[in-house]
Amino acid sequence: MTMANYTGGFSDGVIIRGIPLSVSHPGKVYWVSNASTALLPGHKAGHDAGPGTFDEPFATLDYAIGQCLSGRGDIIMVKPGHIEDLSAASAITSDVEGVAVIGLGTGSLRPRFDWEAAAATWVVSAKNNSFYNLDFVASFLDVTLMFDVSGVDGLSFVKCVFRDEDSNLNAIDFIDLATGADNFLMHDCKMIGNDAQNDSFITGVAHDGFVLTENYFAQNVAQAAVVGLIETSGNVTNATIRDNAFSSFVDGALFLDFNGTANSGVVANCYFSSADSAAAVTAGFDLTGM
Repeated sequence: MTMANYTGGFSDGVIIRGIPLSVSHPGKVYWVSNASTALLPGHKAGHDAGPGTFDEPFATLDYAIGQCLSGRGDIIMVKPGHIEDLSAASAITSDVEGVAVIGLGTGSLRPRFDWEAAAATWVVSAKNNSFYNLDFVASFLDVTLMFDVSGVDGLSFVKCVFRDEDSNLNAIDFIDLATGADNFLMHDCKMIGNDAQNDSFITGVAHDGFVLTENYFAQNVAQAAVVGLIETSGNVTNATIRDNAFSSFVDGALFLDFNGTANSGVVANCYFSSADSAAAVTAGFDLTGM
């Protein structure tokens, strides 16, 4: 069987939530690519009227999501060199349960999604969605919010990059989690801010099963207001925050700011760096109960 006619489950060594991708997402495989160069012989450039196969992929991710079946565990493979712009609210909506979006390629060939308007958003409104090896870039002045996540369980980001393209090409917030967005996982990702108007990388309300492992969070410019890199207004329970690196260019930086009074879980083996080294140790955390 060739890759061109393969439509079943996919197994490539990808592990999400400790489970091989072939087990957690055994459904139909679709392909996405808008790269028009370096096509294989006989292959066609991506177009949304096509079958979404390896040799004739869809051109846009949102269209591919719309072809998936809820709860089947479908996979969308995004080819190297794919670049897609988000220019409006809900430009991409992950509204089908149990879909994994897997990017292929490394470095500048990693699939890239550019936020090109202040109001542009990627909405996640269905549970158990996974994102692997994707580059998320704020490419407009003061993008209000990149990912707008409803109160849905089981959202995972693995080996993804969230970043400002430059100073004044930036996001205010990268991810906002609504109440009830439980069992959230971020593993081996990077979140990098490069503008004074950056607020928090992740904002939330109240969440159970909140996991951050082996990530890198860096605020490289002094923010106009000192806020937590990871900030919630309610309790974060059964949390695991382990083996992460946090860096801030702010005096008196706040790294983890969970404002509930009954948080639970553990923070272990993390590295914290601040322009104010004393504050990084003594006042960089608000985690009552953890």
